[in-house]
Amino acid sequence: MTDIGTAPTASNRVVISGRYEVFLDQPLGSGGLARVYRGRDLRARREVAIKTLRDEYRTDPESRRRFRQEARMMAFASHQGLVTIYDLLEQSSDSWIVMELVPGQNLKQVVEREGPIAPPTVVRILEQVAAALDHLHERAIVHLDIKPQNLIRTADGSIKIIDFGLAQSMAPRQDTIGGSTFGTAAYLSPEQGRGEAVDQRTDVYALGCVAHELLTGRPPFDIPEGPDQKRLLIEDHLESEPVPPSRLRPDLELPGWVDDVVGRALEKLPRHRYASVQDFAQAARNGLERAANPEGNDTVALPGQRRSEPRIRWNRPAREHPPAVPPDHFPDEQVEAGPTLARRLWNRGGKVARHTRSLRGTIWRLAMIFAIGNLILGSVILVREGPESLVERFLSVVPGTMTDVSVDGLNLRAGPGAGNSVITILAFGDDVEVTGLSESDEQGRWWPVTVEQDGARYEGWVWAGGLQPNEWTGRMSFMQGIVEGGQDIRDGIGDGVDTVTGLWPF
Repeated sequence: MTDIGTAPTASNRVVISGRYEVFLDQPLGSGGLARVYRGRDLRARREVAIKTLRDEYRTDPESRRRFRQEARMMAFASHQGLVTIYDLLEQSSDSWIVMELVPGQNLKQVVEREGPIAPPTVVRILEQVAAALDHLHERAIVHLDIKPQNLIRTADGSIKIIDFGLAQSMAPRQDTIGGSTFGTAAYLSPEQGRGEAVDQRTDVYALGCVAHELLTGRPPFDIPEGPDQKRLLIEDHLESEPVPPSRLRPDLELPGWVDDVVGRALEKLPRHRYASVQDFAQAARNGLERAANPEGNDTVALPGQRRSEPRIRWNRPAREHPPAVPPDHFPDEQVEAGPTLARRLWNRGGKVARHTRSLRGTIWRLAMIFAIGNLILGSVILVREGPESLVERFLSVVPGTMTDVSVDGLNLRAGPGAGNSVITILAFGDDVEVTGLSESDEQGRWWPVTVEQDGARYEGWVWAGGLQPNEWTGRMSFMQGIVEGGQDIRDGIGDGVDTVTGLWPF
């Protein structure tokens, strides 16, 4: 393998590993860590792109480790929206990644040449990019450098993601090189700027920056070039609210849903953004369809998650069409709701029960049998194990409350299921906040939680068996009163209880 420490010139042409021809006078791009050149696979007889570390990083062990990690990580990803990695070549003096050469222009060049892109086309781009990123996220990989320069539009209009130099596994902390994190400041998420944990929502933020630029021709924060540009851009991402697209470019007459959909992707706190890139793309698609069919709003469901803190509030004039966000996205606003699911089921299917005497009688008998069975079961549990156990069985874990870890060494995972990567390990007695509804798989039930360790805040999923059922106080005070009364009765029975329970084979 030939070392190419000199600057590229017109005569620079080398062959590495006896197979790959590299044209050093035909650079395709350059980033913070590496350069990419046009090349040719002499054996397969195809054009390729060949990437190598910049001169200043070739002898740095950590930089070379990250370079190898990029190739090995992407070797397990295969998606039409991701550039394909063909080969990794290493020698003591340098390293090379051989990958697919994607013909076309990056979206930065497209916007600079053609101007802002129309919302329908932007939605199609978001859907393609989201599908490719979701493929990575399913493998617990985050890209961390989504920007227009890394999105190539091919001749047929399809989009491919390139450059995985910053990609890493989802983890409690970012990988660094020399103690520094890398990324493009104009598209850097707040958590990246603070050096905090990153996950799929970090890519959601960067994709929101891309959507903002495609729609308006400018990224959310635009600082003139200068020695303080990067620092000022990071400060804006951390502290400032972006100008909504419709206000930034009133001449484009962007539809109202654009501000709301892009605004949620650009939330400062990860938990306030879309849970996934697919949710972001779906929200954009729904907004586009609602604008095209304003009278059919009840047929368009928008992805979203209920939360207690307000999102970005972009004040703008009233629009012709309602914003493409779910009603529960605005907890402090009054939204006129249609019939609930229970009411619709009652109106449609309940008519049969209301007008069929024999069926109504059967339903009442089954309900009575169920109630009596539960009363007997509750009485048995009450006598044998006491009122506390009865309440714990009913309450279990309650979303939106604090509870404790009941086992030692409980894994906090990146998703529901034992197949997801471990973020951190929780100890017996650790306090966790249950943030949403549980999900189940063949291995059991999993709860979404947040926990603080050593001053850092982590979000993930834990096995339900490792959590202590919530204490029966506060919102369940009425139940506590019942339990305390039952405890007094049980104490009054005294020793007779043991005699009775000994007769029951439970």
